[in-house]
Amino acid sequence: MGVAMLFSGQGAQSPGMGRAFMDASSTMGELFSMANTLLGYDLQSICLGGPGERLREPEVCQPALFVVGYGAFCTLRELDLIGDLRVCGGFSLGEWTALAAAEAISFEDGLLAVAARARFMAEAGEKTPGAMAAIIGADADDVERLCEACSIFKANINSPDQIVVAGEVEKIHEAIARAAEFGARRAIPLNVAGAYHCPVMKLAGERFAQHLARVQIVKPRVPVLSNVSGLAVDDEKMLRQLLIEQITSPVQWIKCLHTAEELGAKKFMECGAGRVLQGLVRKNLPEAVAISAEDLIQVPAE
Repeated sequence: MGVAMLFSGQGAQSPGMGRAFMDASSTMGELFSMANTLLGYDLQSICLGGPGERLREPEVCQPALFVVGYGAFCTLRELDLIGDLRVCGGFSLGEWTALAAAEAISFEDGLLAVAARARFMAEAGEKTPGAMAAIIGADADDVERLCEACSIFKANINSPDQIVVAGEVEKIHEAIARAAEFGARRAIPLNVAGAYHCPVMKLAGERFAQHLARVQIVKPRVPVLSNVSGLAVDDEKMLRQLLIEQITSPVQWIKCLHTAEELGAKKFMECGAGRVLQGLVRKNLPEAVAISAEDLIQVPAE
């Protein structure tokens, strides 16, 4: 059965993440130890024990999810639980974890790049305060009209009836208040520190491009899904360009999942923390098998 490996994005974090994989293999502990040294603080203690407020900070959350996602992948590989891997993908920062799993970047380079990405995004958010909201029940055309009316942007295309919007704080508040006018059943503000995946992050994208120029990227062992295009990419130059564009571009998650299916993936493994992506697979691809890595390490290999 063809497998797509999916890696979590910001919002999936919770205290205790990574513990199940530490119990299953020594690799997670070794990666935490490396991360602590590279980052200069005790990431392992924050992941395992919180506090939750600290773990939600983008400059901690993004490296934490990268380490736990990659450690989960390595654990599954050691236990021979992956199978026929066709493609790797990740939601937002999870695309970096996918690159590491596909061996397009090293763990060390990926972690430092994610840390820089988070720092630049946080600084852009401080300069131009932003917010995000999930619009539930409206179709893409109606959400586009809402965005035009409120001068905001589509940021995450999660499923046909769930699209996340982003923009300046006051404009997102206006969009939440007016969402019902455009066919939405609900408009839910997200607990994030900025307006990600939209032009508000332009400064972050420019600064990250300078950092990325120093990061080695090679041809991945399996194709990696691009959040920007929704397509599978195996060209290192194209990957580099799309990683820069990703910071200011919407996450085309529906397209990513359908591309994985076209590449022969019938089983989708959410690798890391949380079960958000598992739920989105079931909404978008009801015939596919969706499973979390934490569940998988508790059952025998097929």
